[in-house]
Amino acid sequence: MTPCDSDVTLDFYQEHPLCVQFSDLDLSSDVGILLAAQAESRVHICQDIAACIEEWRDPDKLTHPLPQLVTQRVYQLIGGYEDANDSDSLRHDPIFKIACERLPIPESNVLASQPTISRLENQVTARQTAAMRRQFIDRFIASYPHPPSTIVLDIDGWDDPTHGDQEGSAFHGYYGQHMYFPVLINEAQSGFPLVCQLRRGNSHPGKAVAGILRWLFWRLKRVWPDVTLVLRADAGLY
Repeated sequence: MTPCDSDVTLDFYQEHPLCVQFSDLDLSSDVGILLAAQAESRVHICQDIAACIEEWRDPDKLTHPLPQLVTQRVYQLIGGYEDANDSDSLRHDPIFKIACERLPIPESNVLASQPTISRLENQVTARQTAAMRRQFIDRFIASYPHPPSTIVLDIDGWDDPTHGDQEGSAFHGYYGQHMYFPVLINEAQSGFPLVCQLRRGNSHPGKAVAGILRWLFWRLKRVWPDVTLVLRADAGLY
């Protein structure tokens, strides 16, 4: 192990002072999640996503608030835990508890289990997903203090392998695997992700691209009518 004498102080956790100390002790394998929590305390992306989802549960029977559910799921994805089944073990992890603003007390303050996380994922509607998309576009627009003269956008799809009977998974002949085929549009200069759409694994590279671009260009031109939009893409998307 490389010696490190520096401590990292984090200020997003208001309950108690929080400091990461580097040592040989194996307390958790996911301490990097705290960096994501530190970033979230400034940008509030998880909170904005949660605000787009309508609460469907009985308010008198809630154990896990909606923002905490979204935060837990996002942090699990950041940590490489794509499967909701991982929630059953990670709900006891002290680092995930701290990141979700719960005291890391053993056998107490546990996070949401797999069934709760799965219900969250299946509860989100197409209308709520569209609201989340608008949140990202609004953030991008707000990042410019003055109207830009030119915006360069990159668009690309990629293969996301799937395992098991996942909803929307399909076999893609070119990639030779079961997969999803998401498409991402981001600003070239900053890398800001404007639109990310999940598609079935057997989709054509250009599927839904025309509709996404039509809406995105309309939204940007509505705010900046004089902006020049430049799109960069490979031939498969045309």
